[in-house]
Amino acid sequence: MIVMPNDCFSVPNRLRELLHRWDAEGRRPQGEIGWNRTTWLASLTEHQDLLAELPDRLGRDHVTERGRRADEGENKAVRAFVTAMVWGYGRVGYGAFRTARVLRENDEAPRILREVASKTRRDGGAEAFEWLKRHRLRYLGVSFATKYLFFCSDAAASPALVLDRRVQRWLWQYAACHVSLDWNVEDYRRYLCLVTKWAQDLDLRPDEVEYLMFADDGSQRKTAEEVSEESDEFAVLDALDEAAAAFAALPGDIDPDDLEDFERGVRQMRRIVLARGFASREPEQ
Repeated sequence: MIVMPNDCFSVPNRLRELLHRWDAEGRRPQGEIGWNRTTWLASLTEHQDLLAELPDRLGRDHVTERGRRADEGENKAVRAFVTAMVWGYGRVGYGAFRTARVLRENDEAPRILREVASKTRRDGGAEAFEWLKRHRLRYLGVSFATKYLFFCSDAAASPALVLDRRVQRWLWQYAACHVSLDWNVEDYRRYLCLVTKWAQDLDLRPDEVEYLMFADDGSQRKTAEEVSEESDEFAVLDALDEAAAAFAALPGDIDPDDLEDFERGVRQMRRIVLARGFASREPEQ
């Protein structure tokens, strides 16, 4: 159960606007996600049976069905993880490579994925996040780790919500709240606290609030110049992601220390880009 601290903010006006628009549209759920089956089959040959049976377009319900069985065995946990990654990366070209790397570079991945799924369902997202930080899977960052936790979660427990770059930026711009994507347990707890409180105030589920933030396209609020600036920032961030994946995929043996140094540099450049974006826009209260 999440204890609400005194510094939980009131519901942002922007969130109320998004809910009003969502109501007017009949509360349509998130659309299904397309993905490139050929790319995933080439990168994860050992999971061809799973990838062959997935639909061409994945919806949240389909992934949730697998995620909620991830605590039943290591094989089911791995299959749930792969399915969540397919959904999370969608048509992003390097998603299959990154997913395969997590599974192949961590001998304990099946056990850890099963145990954290069980902890998510039993103890909730905050406790699972803290446990996974102590049992880190190399190459699995917060954005995609929380996607897996989300699909493994149980509605009866405290929520496990996705915390990715889009949600991070939304929180800063519309709630003056900065949360880290660097495995900061207190930041993740604070994020869950905020969303849970907002959900209660709006008579929504926490995952519905997270979806509204994630799906916010900024329409009716941003100028053309602001949209252009944010598009440029996303383009730079995507290019940095592509560079990290391309370096790791170079032919021949790569010294693990060189790979770590390269990715550390990419992380530092990513922080610089995000800081410039945050500094250029005054957060709304």
